[in-house]
Amino acid sequence: MGIEKVIMNLEELKDLAAPLVPSFAPDQWPPEPWVWALAAGLLVLIGLAIWWRWFQRTKTRRYAYKELEAIQQRFEESGDPQRYLYEINLLLRRIAVRNFHREKVASLTGEDWLDFLDWSRGRKRSEDPGFREGSGRVLAWGAYQAEPDRFDAQSLQQLVRAWIRRQT
Repeated sequence: MGIEKVIMNLEELKDLAAPLVPSFAPDQWPPEPWVWALAAGLLVLIGLAIWWRWFQRTKTRRYAYKELEAIQQRFEESGDPQRYLYEINLLLRRIAVRNFHREKVASLTGEDWLDFLDWSRGRKRSEDPGFREGSGRVLAWGAYQAEPDRFDAQSLQQLVRAWIRRQT
């Protein structure tokens, strides 16, 4: 009696239709216009999110570059190397204090300051040997001398710009 029941139940199942499998027939392509609009909207949102993230991350860099250019322009107008070196040092310190602990950076002077700048600069990517041995050497004491040593402002500008790029 149990087997007859099972056979009877199986016979009832024969009439059930198998589930329909969606097919991608040529008449279903291209998708509806709202699908295209949704896809385009998502792409625009993703693009805006990526751009906003980049914009926020590079805000400090853009500010520092503008400040560096203003310092260079003031130097060209005034020809005062002491002020130029002081302003470059100040810009570097502001960025360093922002990125590193104030206690670690604020008290550094002279050779220690140059060592820190070289350390935070990372690998040397340019021909300039860096702050301690290259064009940045003048930053150790130049701003505090009545007549700073002669220095190459263009090389120093490039070195500082590369350091800013690395830090921001």
